[in-house]
Amino acid sequence: MSVYDSLFLLDGLTADEKKEIVSSLPPAVKFKKGEQIYSSANFLHALAFIVSGSAVAVTNNANRVVMKKFGPGMCFGAAAVFGETDSYVSTVAADSELEIRFITEKDLTSLFNKYPQTAINYITFLSDRIRFLNDKLSVLSCPSTEDTVLAYLNSVSGEDGCASIPVNMTLLSKMLGVGRASLYRSLDSLENSGRIKRENNRIKVIKIEKNS
Repeated sequence: MSVYDSLFLLDGLTADEKKEIVSSLPPAVKFKKGEQIYSSANFLHALAFIVSGSAVAVTNNANRVVMKKFGPGMCFGAAAVFGETDSYVSTVAADSELEIRFITEKDLTSLFNKYPQTAINYITFLSDRIRFLNDKLSVLSCPSTEDTVLAYLNSVSGEDGCASIPVNMTLLSKMLGVGRASLYRSLDSLENSGRIKRENNRIKVIKIEKNS
């Protein structure tokens, strides 16, 4: 399976169209581990597609809360391509040796004109990002640490109500902007009150029915 199978722009296109688009993309740019890719003031108006390696995005404030990790086949920068924004929402740095293909506004406009499906794919991608950010905002605006943790677990739980924690507790505490000790206390309290059940690295959120 090619890493380009994960490029959302190619969804719904024929194999020949995908091959033509991939061959037309700008060459990959290499970054060393720890090297900054995007920051608040220094960034490209381009969609960054990771060919190999990994990157991490953190908040621009002093807390440097981890917002997201990116691996091969993933993208960032979509919301900064079009328009006249002069700042980027986070700081993105290489988490390993990294190769990125930067797809500029000019490249995307050309693709949209030639392959209208790519424009639909781009709009869909941005819509999904807006929903993700809304969920993130609802988590971070909770009044207490317990509410923050429970809201996060609800946002990442599957249809079975279970949430798999993809990172260790130290990283999760940074993601949520809470202390690690507070995170553990909140998990203990939520479990003792019957709102969650822990099973190794999986946590089941218990839905409490409200009396009508």
